[in-house]
Amino acid sequence: MKMTKLLRAKRCLEAVAAFGGAGRTALITQYARALSTQAGKIIQNPPQSIPLDPELVHADLHRRLAGLYEEEVQKKLVVPPFKRALLHGQKSAIRDQTGDYSFIQLYEAVKRLAIQISSCCGSASQSRVAFICPNDATYVISQWACWFSGQIAVPLNPKYPQNLLEYYIKDSDASLLIATPEFQNVAQPLATKLDKKLLLVHHDLLKAENNGTQPDEETSYLDPKRENLLQLNDTLVVEGCLNGEFYRDANALILYTSGTTGNPKGVVLSYANLDAQFHALTQAWKVTNADSVLHALPLNHVHGTINALNLPLTLGAKCVMLPKFDSSMVWSYLLNVNMTTKERVNMFMGVPTMYSLLIKEYDNVFGKNARMCDYVKTHCKNKIRLMISGSAPLPGTVFKRWHDISGHNLLERYGMTEIGMAISNPLIQDGTRSRKQGCVGMPLPGVDAKIVDKENNKELILQGAANEGYWNGAPDACIPDPTNGQPITGHLYIRGRSVFREYWQKPEETKSEFEDGWFKTGDAAEYSNGTIKLLGRTSVDIIKCGGFKLSALEIETVLHEHADTTDVAVIGIPDETWGSKLVAVVSVKDAETFSIPRLLLWLEQKLPKHAIPKEVKLVKDIPRNAMGKINKKELIHTLYGNGEHQQEKVVK
Repeated sequence: MKMTKLLRAKRCLEAVAAFGGAGRTALITQYARALSTQAGKIIQNPPQSIPLDPELVHADLHRRLAGLYEEEVQKKLVVPPFKRALLHGQKSAIRDQTGDYSFIQLYEAVKRLAIQISSCCGSASQSRVAFICPNDATYVISQWACWFSGQIAVPLNPKYPQNLLEYYIKDSDASLLIATPEFQNVAQPLATKLDKKLLLVHHDLLKAENNGTQPDEETSYLDPKRENLLQLNDTLVVEGCLNGEFYRDANALILYTSGTTGNPKGVVLSYANLDAQFHALTQAWKVTNADSVLHALPLNHVHGTINALNLPLTLGAKCVMLPKFDSSMVWSYLLNVNMTTKERVNMFMGVPTMYSLLIKEYDNVFGKNARMCDYVKTHCKNKIRLMISGSAPLPGTVFKRWHDISGHNLLERYGMTEIGMAISNPLIQDGTRSRKQGCVGMPLPGVDAKIVDKENNKELILQGAANEGYWNGAPDACIPDPTNGQPITGHLYIRGRSVFREYWQKPEETKSEFEDGWFKTGDAAEYSNGTIKLLGRTSVDIIKCGGFKLSALEIETVLHEHADTTDVAVIGIPDETWGSKLVAVVSVKDAETFSIPRLLLWLEQKLPKHAIPKEVKLVKDIPRNAMGKINKKELIHTLYGNGEHQQEKVVK
């Protein structure tokens, strides 16, 4: 026993040989004293343990863990978000309606749930695990526990109808369901009907520590006593976790498309896909552990689960999670109204509908008070670092009004479930880079975009590169124009590590979406003056009318500018004369006083004659999904199918 302690002290001395600076000197001194003391008195007296400075021990373990992760990155392996939580430890990770939770609380809760998942599915089996959780810490715990166990996470939206949830569970062939107690009434009937086991997850997982025993406050969360790390000789191992080779090759997530062209398809995203997303967005948006993101998005889409949640958490930033979007509550957070330091935020990501509702709330609460308006603008400019809009086209009126209110040009970006984020406007705005309404910027680092003009046999490839060109961090960087000022319009294709692996169990559909390694987005785009502008979906937003190709999005942008419109959609209806008849579907502030002829006269001042709608329909509202998107095929069917028409007025 005495010799074992002597050898242990010797090994500890060797282990800190690489530890830098004053910390290295202090540790070596303590270890050496322990070694010499035990060596000199090994015969006379039993050796006494020499206490080490816990902060120095923690710093050494943290340095070695960071080094371990960096080695994996250099080997092109993948370190998933939950493993990186160990680097951030006691730092606040999530604040939700129940409290504030640190990264280590999340991590240890994740481990506990992962053990239960593995007992049901086995470890690293890549089983699909469907989970129904609210917008709070239980969502993160459930998703990360799936990843810790080596399964594929399938997040479901509890607001979806039962038959759609059943479709997702059956289509993904989920082996297990997870839900919180508040959604047990949704999940239990599904589990019973489909013969699936149901696990309940709740916040109590965050409160139990070290399997129910309270660890010594002096014990670092990296200390092997906490069983988060193991030390095998000189090697540090993350206890119970799968290795980097597994995460390099395995699948992480299945997100379902909106199903506008048939049944929803499960988009399979690998850990490597997610890792590519994190790297690209970190470089583009400069997210750091000093950031705090206000989160009010649905969590079954890329925008909510990757951009606004896993990206900041991967980097050690904080997420303040609201149970749902509420314009009054969002303003309270943006303005730090009655908020503690822990609750303050400096980033917000939303969809255009959210910004429209925030503008409406602003007008009701602040708009009539000039001093409050000045305060709001000054505060947002000085305290909020970045505001992002995505998932649907941003109307020009909203872009301009939000700038007037907050001093921010909203950063628009472009992505899809299949490709994640691919194109973004710049973080830096200077003489050569700016955020233009209706434009989405340039390809993110590591992403290639191609615009193909099939009619004129032209194509343009744009490559995003870290710290170069558009993404050069230097002000007024030189950014060459590959077209020499000549715009190009055509079909948009994307290529890169972020592009999805496959549609779940749909090999033919997967194959049909690629062309020579490029993913066919189905969107039309234009490159001009150093930025990409989206023209809409080729299937519904590019309308061939009287020999012209018209962009529905461009016409919608103009219609949004009219003072009396509240929402708009432009659609094309098959027509023998025109090929497609251009129809504007409009909701207005006051349908009784609104004049369609005056609208058409107004449009004549804004649009060329061939772009003026041949028909205008007034509707009470235009249905949008949770991400603010309009399903135009459903809208056409509703207005022109066999069902009842919603229009109140029609002008032909």
